Amino acid sequence: MTAIAGHTTAPPRMAASSRQRIIPALLLMPCLAWISFFFLLPLALMCWRSFAAKGYSFAAYTVLFTSPLYTKVMLTTVKTASIATVIALILAYPVAYVLTISGGFRRALILTFVFIPYWVDIIVRTFSWLILLGDNGLINKLLMATGIVHTPLELLYNSFSVLIAMVQILLPLTIIILFGAMLRIDRTLIAAAKIHGAGSWQAFRTVFFPLSLPGVYGAGLLVFVLSLGFYVTPALLGSPRQTMIAQTIMVEASELLDWGQASAAGLVLLIITTLIAAIYNRYFSLDRLWGGSDA
Repeated sequence: MTAIAGHTTAPPRMAASSRQRIIPALLLMPCLAWISFFFLLPLALMCWRSFAAKGYSFAAYTVLFTSPLYTKVMLTTVKTASIATVIALILAYPVAYVLTISGGFRRALILTFVFIPYWVDIIVRTFSWLILLGDNGLINKLLMATGIVHTPLELLYNSFSVLIAMVQILLPLTIIILFGAMLRIDRTLIAAAKIHGAGSWQAFRTVFFPLSLPGVYGAGLLVFVLSLGFYVTPALLGSPRQTMIAQTIMVEASELLDWGQASAAGLVLLIITTLIAAIYNRYFSLDRLWGGSDA
């Protein structure tokens, strides 16, 4: 330490260390300000409104948990999201595995077809199912033209139409997450299993598949949480029996103007997704979702 005019100056090493700590904080400031203003502040207002709308009470939550309508909607939401997640995982796993063992032009071609749906707006993709599944749609016309059926099948405005559209929207994301997880698997372990006498199927079943399960769990978590908030797809392709919680929140906020009840429903949905993430973190660690250590 050196003294100048009665003051002490910090050594160059300490000053450099301070700058190293300040620079990352300054770089994060715009992002933190954006998140605070456009996410945390609206979230706080939503929480406040859910309690304040009816005289600072739990009245909105009492209605939410005692009304048969909300119970049915929440059960329908969880059921639909669960089925869509399972189907998406089943369909995505083989594609992700093929991507893992492919290379060069073949992998690029498959990835191109996987990403193509992202280039089309979700509303357009949903409307395309109206053209395919309608009474005069392509599928019914083809079935009647070939004599397989004589009257149009009821393919629209039911659980089938909602699920098939949700899976189509969720599938690319599921494939990419699984593909990223599978790429981190050490391929020499499979080669070692084959050297010790295991066949290709046995090596896959006993080595590759268990090692890929963290990626399956992570993809399931993200896809399930995403599917809980679906609004456009069930609104356009479903019937009142397929009403999901996002549709109910939208009706309460925009048509009934019951902001307190809508805020309570939104907060409960947020709590459910947070609990799901916490349970996943407890048993599998959220670090796996962005490539952290499995330890």
